[in-house]
Amino acid sequence: MTAPASRLVRGLTSASLLLGAAVTLGSMLGCSTAAVAESPSSIAPIVKGESVQLSPDGPQWQYIDLAVAAVAPALVPLPAPGRVDLDLRRTASVGTPLTGRVDELRVRIGDRVKAGDKLFSVRSAAFADLDRELKSAETEVMDKQRVAERVRSLVQLQAAPEKDLQSAEAELRQARLSLQAAQAKRSSLSVAAQGDNLFWVKAPRAGTVVDLDVVDSQEVTPERDRPLVRISDLDEVLVVADVQEADAPALREGQEVSITTQGGSVVRKGTVERVSEVVDPQRRTVSVRARVLNADRALRPNAFVEMAAVTSSDATRVRVPASAVVTNGERAVVFVAREAGHLERVPVTVGRRRGAEVDLIAGLEAGSRYVSRGALLLENTIELAD
Repeated sequence: MTAPASRLVRGLTSASLLLGAAVTLGSMLGCSTAAVAESPSSIAPIVKGESVQLSPDGPQWQYIDLAVAAVAPALVPLPAPGRVDLDLRRTASVGTPLTGRVDELRVRIGDRVKAGDKLFSVRSAAFADLDRELKSAETEVMDKQRVAERVRSLVQLQAAPEKDLQSAEAELRQARLSLQAAQAKRSSLSVAAQGDNLFWVKAPRAGTVVDLDVVDSQEVTPERDRPLVRISDLDEVLVVADVQEADAPALREGQEVSITTQGGSVVRKGTVERVSEVVDPQRRTVSVRARVLNADRALRPNAFVEMAAVTSSDATRVRVPASAVVTNGERAVVFVAREAGHLERVPVTVGRRRGAEVDLIAGLEAGSRYVSRGALLLENTIELAD
């Protein structure tokens, strides 16, 4: 509905209510509707800027209630849905360093492993080539070393020129460099060799196998995007929750939160690690991440949980009925009774909403008289007069 159409509907609604009020008031006074209509100026509301002036005898009062603003304990934030996630700083991804075929798989999801445990073996022709390269480099060094020693003996006997010794030692140095390169390439694999073309991939850290994407006889390569095995230390986990936009300001880094599993079987404390600075445009929620101790492994990765802020019990807010607050998407207002019949529209900052109650952060002071019912009628009256 467009803005003019919406304003027209509000105006017609307001006019209908006012006419009904006039009819009711006329009946109460023993007058006809025509008689009431003959003197509209005595009962019609007067709009001045942000205020509405009502006659003390105006029929609008039967649709309006006044109340005194009071302080109440702040509404508690509702638990936010979340899920248990891994701490990437405590997680290792494992793949294969060489192309080959999986020969044996020794772990399953949920298994605990220690650093250095064998995870799976790979039969690889590339590993055999690498092994041959290493052995060839070792043989080359031994050959060059024997040649250099023989030439050195000949030079000492003055049976060979000095330049032959220099050349032999240079070739020996080059062979040793090639051997070091082959050894470095071999040691960088961090695998345990078994035979000429078989090696075992080992666990780089202690933890629990949380993801497995490998089976026996599977062809594997180093270039694949997804790791074959993921191992994570679950002594600490992260909980990521989607907190309502209105509740996000109550959370900050370092604050304590309560984490509850589905069914409430496990409840423990966590610490907020990050509060997103961006609101999800579709769900109108803010992502909050908390770190939780999990030595007993009760919080399992990917499980659904609830996160609730641990708030102070002495926090207070001015609380009003939801019918007292009128919002148009851009701002929220209440109507405050300044004097007899003088009702002023005042902007307020809305906090949490729970059912038929609203916490106000600012705009309405405790002890002020305000319109608790009929605020929408007064809002439409002002909009119709614009």
